[in-house]
Amino acid sequence: MRYLLFSLFTLILTPSLMKSQTVEDAVRYSLLEVGGTARAAGIGGGIGALGADFSVLSTNPAGLATVRRSEFTFTPTFSNTGAESQLEGENDAFSDNKVNFNFNNIGLIFPSRPLSTNWTNTAFGFGINRLGSFHQRAYYEGTSGGSITDRWLDFAQGNSPGNLGFEEGLAYDAEAIYNPDENNNTLYASDFLPNEPTWRSQNIRRKGAYNELVISYAGNYRDRLMIGATVGVPFVRFEETKTYVEADRANTNPVFNELTYTEKLKTSAAGINLKVGMILRLSQMLRVGAAVHTPTGLGMDDTFSSTLDYSFALGGVTYSNAEASPEGKFEYRLRTPWRVIGSAGLVFGKSGFLVAEVEYLDYSKAKFNFNNAANSADQAYEQELNQQIEDKLNSALNIRLGGEYALDKFRFRGGYSIMQSPYSEGFEPIGTLSLGAGAWWSESFFMDVAYRRQLSEGQYSPYVYNNGPGQLVSQTITRSQFLTTIGFKF
Repeated sequence: MRYLLFSLFTLILTPSLMKSQTVEDAVRYSLLEVGGTARAAGIGGGIGALGADFSVLSTNPAGLATVRRSEFTFTPTFSNTGAESQLEGENDAFSDNKVNFNFNNIGLIFPSRPLSTNWTNTAFGFGINRLGSFHQRAYYEGTSGGSITDRWLDFAQGNSPGNLGFEEGLAYDAEAIYNPDENNNTLYASDFLPNEPTWRSQNIRRKGAYNELVISYAGNYRDRLMIGATVGVPFVRFEETKTYVEADRANTNPVFNELTYTEKLKTSAAGINLKVGMILRLSQMLRVGAAVHTPTGLGMDDTFSSTLDYSFALGGVTYSNAEASPEGKFEYRLRTPWRVIGSAGLVFGKSGFLVAEVEYLDYSKAKFNFNNAANSADQAYEQELNQQIEDKLNSALNIRLGGEYALDKFRFRGGYSIMQSPYSEGFEPIGTLSLGAGAWWSESFFMDVAYRRQLSEGQYSPYVYNNGPGQLVSQTITRSQFLTTIGFKF
């Protein structure tokens, strides 16, 4: 029936593969922050050269050796992530936000005195640090040229209906794309003219976290050299629901009425890495540190599904189709980049300190591995995706600066960090401003508080086709965190 309309519409004829793994996934699980205590957050995260804080188990484990008494810490945290999104063109910006409560750290440290007189003390620590939070909500709407059906056409061309993939097969079943020529079932069309102005909106809901179980051991050699190592076992959970809508609000399309495309993704992962570090006390005032983190090998497990509701009119009759995909599952691996960290600290007696830290990593070295791929198409996509990572991502320097001023039993802190964008273009650096305070209420009890605010700007593509973005949405993401660390010495 619908092939009669073919002469009214122009097709895009470039074939492509569709997979749920993307360059953005490699960035999501490689772009980590300094997690842990409010003390570390309050000074911008650059605590590696000083130690004596549970956070260093995930940055420079040599700092564990500066702890002289056993301690237990935990850090309840409130986060508020806001997103301002604006679709390209003359469209309004829309704001949304997501509030979350979590524990940024929980852990124990046990120092001890070794038998050798050359070693001042050793320490063992274990617990959990949160290195990434994925909680976010975003919304945009407006009018721009093109349609998501362009993507489905791109995937479908040249394939018979029985050989269509996960996404374009759903579009075909809902008649969002169709065969305009009954004699050629590998040619497809849609109800849209090329670059036709279309109203669209999208709701995005994300949640999850990157938590790392850390098991560390460190030694203090004559109060001059501290060395340490951490075995890190990250646990990752990520969930995303995206609801995308297009509608003919201006009544300019004689056939199309409305479509609603909903995508759901759940990712779980576990992995392992090794962190080694050292701190050298050059003088009572000056300390320098260095650490190396091996790549994290993550075993990933995706579960995904989609639904599509499509409405159109022919000959005065309205048709509405609702189709749901089967639940898809895919297991694969991701290797994140190496990390190298250098740090320095100036200690002004009992009055306070200043710290600086530089971290280097190359995001383009992240790599997917589809060893369990069942077909040549998955294997080909693995190569294509890893090439995209090399082409679109680059190396980055992350800088963390901070300090603390001590006044009797009180501590006042401030810091700033800047993370270079993982992307070669289109994204600005991520800056984080932090403030904090703390107090020793007794020899056995202390409490620290911190506030940090992070700002990032970039672009989001709701869909891509023909190796390019179908739409561009400018986004400004702000994240505010309130951390409280409660600690006990024993």
